[in-house]
Amino acid sequence: MFNYSRNKVGRGALTVALAMVAALVFSVIALAQQPVEQKVSFYLDGKIGAEVVKKGTYTVVIPEADQGSFEIKVGKKIITAQFTKRQNKEEAEADKMTYRDNGDGTRVIASITPRGRKFTLLLQDSGVASK
Repeated sequence: MFNYSRNKVGRGALTVALAMVAALVFSVIALAQQPVEQKVSFYLDGKIGAEVVKKGTYTVVIPEADQGSFEIKVGKKIITAQFTKRQNKEEAEADKMTYRDNGDGTRVIASITPRGRKFTLLLQDSGVASK
């Protein structure tokens, strides 16, 4: 009878330990899914949809997903745009952007590579909104 109760206690402790490990794993996964918030310096004025992002430094919020939408906080305004993430071999040493010329003297931001990251956001022309 003593062995039976000891096994019962051992099973209970094992169940609690497994529950704690599962909770830890889920919290790590949830933490990994948090978006990256980073300051990015834009060196030229450029449009995202109908909105112009002036030359300057802004907070950019990028989800961990390979595609979706990201945000640029421009003062009280938030500009969102659709992106596809392309992985790079090395971390970017500086913030980098590519622009497309519209032919009317304005530029569209085509891609953003944040400093210290191993990815480039390829921006899509549609799906832009501001809040």
